[in-house]
Amino acid sequence: MASRVDPEGARRMMDILINLYADRRLAVVREYVSNAVDATRVAGSTDPVQVTSPTELEPNFIVTDAGIGMSAAEVEATFLAFAASTKRDSNDQIGGLGVGAKSALTVAESFLVDTIKDGRRTLVRAARDLTHQVLLADAPSDLPNGTTITVAVEVAGQLDKWNTVIREVASAHPEGTVLVDGKPVASLSGGLRWVGPVGCLRAGDRTVAVLSGGTLFDAVPEVVNRVLAATRLQAAVIELPIGSFDHTPSRESVVATERTLSAVDAALETFAQVYGDLEEKVATLALTDVHAAATLRASILGDVARADLLPVPFHAVVPAGSGVRHGSDKGRRTNRRRWKIAEAGEVVFTALGAERVLKDVVVVTDVPARRGLRSFATLMAETHAEARWVVPIVEGSDRLDLPILGEGDTVTGQVWPISADTPGVTVYSFTEWLSATTTKRAPRSGLSGYETRMVATDGGPQTRQTLTGAEIAALGLPVWYVEGDPRYSHDSRLDSSQAVAVYLGRRKPGPLLAAVPEAQPYHQWARARFDTESAGWTDIERIAAAVDVQPYWTGDKMRLALATDAVARIAPGHPLREMVVRLAEIETARRALSADHATVMARAAVLGVGSDALTEVRQMTTALNKAYPLLDHMRSNVSEFDRRQFVDYIVHTPPRLPTADNASANAA
Repeated sequence: MASRVDPEGARRMMDILINLYADRRLAVVREYVSNAVDATRVAGSTDPVQVTSPTELEPNFIVTDAGIGMSAAEVEATFLAFAASTKRDSNDQIGGLGVGAKSALTVAESFLVDTIKDGRRTLVRAARDLTHQVLLADAPSDLPNGTTITVAVEVAGQLDKWNTVIREVASAHPEGTVLVDGKPVASLSGGLRWVGPVGCLRAGDRTVAVLSGGTLFDAVPEVVNRVLAATRLQAAVIELPIGSFDHTPSRESVVATERTLSAVDAALETFAQVYGDLEEKVATLALTDVHAAATLRASILGDVARADLLPVPFHAVVPAGSGVRHGSDKGRRTNRRRWKIAEAGEVVFTALGAERVLKDVVVVTDVPARRGLRSFATLMAETHAEARWVVPIVEGSDRLDLPILGEGDTVTGQVWPISADTPGVTVYSFTEWLSATTTKRAPRSGLSGYETRMVATDGGPQTRQTLTGAEIAALGLPVWYVEGDPRYSHDSRLDSSQAVAVYLGRRKPGPLLAAVPEAQPYHQWARARFDTESAGWTDIERIAAAVDVQPYWTGDKMRLALATDAVARIAPGHPLREMVVRLAEIETARRALSADHATVMARAAVLGVGSDALTEVRQMTTALNKAYPLLDHMRSNVSEFDRRQFVDYIVHTPPRLPTADNASANAA
């Protein structure tokens, strides 16, 4: 067999093929799994396609179908010919250029095709350099019809990526169509998460994806904007009929042609009709069963919906005399909550927030009548730090019913039951609770001396001792103090700096200062240390370091990165150019920070160091977001494709600037 092009032309086409795909792993898996599903369907078989994932011991990606198989001539036409496709004239299969069958050559030097058709077996090794090997050609065989593709792939450091891609591709097909390593994969299609042709879910790291014929396509900004605006979802998958839209030759992304946008609009019209019926159904159900209505809504919209979608405007409150405990926000100094008996009518959760809040509920069963729950703050702080509610269930009862109120606190007569079987809650029996709280009660501070942590020399180990004021003074080391008792045997605030940390317990600092006059409150000592360690920093380094150590500034850091990518392309006269340049300078400095910068700033962050810098950066990233509102849809796991689209959006789209009226209103 030989490729049906002159050798030089074939090699050039091979080069084009290798560079056609942005994600070669995804292309290989998608093409062969889709081809296998199509072949099985054409054969009328209901057997699933079998996919074997590569491993370190067996680094092969294998796809097997139960289709009608291929003859030697069909193998030659499909896998060795260029610009020929078996799907060109089909509207129920994705394809048309004949490049997908050769996609394995983008990740491997060769791949194996083993196929049986009507008792004849053909075995061919197709090679990137066109030196194909025919091992069998229409040889007699008693094996059933079908085709197996085997691709030897590189797995070093890539196994997780291969597994992720394989499962993503398999999930695009109907349930049971594809088995991965002998097991089914949860399907994106079908089920309660679909409202007509729109799935209320996120496909991988895409904000919006297009699903068609078992293939996932990236959505371009025109499609993303249309879908998000029409559905008001934060992420979605929209299903379009095969042949109703245009896509790139690589089948990686849709193309925003008039035909594509018309197909999207038609799907969104269907979504609107189905959504209207669902909204009425949920609202009607809520009148008699709020719990069921909220559960139905969650099963449809998942975590990609805003609160105004399929609204269930009800909330559950604390019943009178229930003994429910509520924890305050954590104290800045102690990092512990203060617990109180919740008042009757206090809101525990809204119907839409129930699933999230219930994860922070601790239920105690079999509590003796008239026996309160107390002395558990230490247990909560050390074992259930995020818990906000402790719900006692009285002995002889199996649940506590929370009254459900409507808008304006109108009484509905409904209740939300909380029990040991409620999903998400943490459960103790009363006996277990007593045992746990007894062992977790905080010890009192000793009166014979002060608890200390000490580092005798810079870089040395921390030691733990109880010392009097005179003994501390005799050490001749820098001394800082804090209120309260030590929580752990190692104090990270001391780090490895030469000093003595003194814990006052409930005592005043006066006696310590009488013995050690130079002792300082921790914040004063730490600020002086920061000033010394950061003396050589530039202003831009201080700002960059302050941003870098913020663990929850993911969105702001992503916008800084976008500014860095956009600054070289943004027009000189762009109204936000000065701000984009400033953000890019900060991000460039952040990327150049050393580990020492991070260590020093992380220690000082609790002192409020850098708060002015953070305010400046937050004001700029907020202004950028207001000017380009689609940035709201950018997620921390944004794909490289989506990131480039967001950069293009900033560079080429005029910003939405505040009007004079808005500016006056804001000033007022």
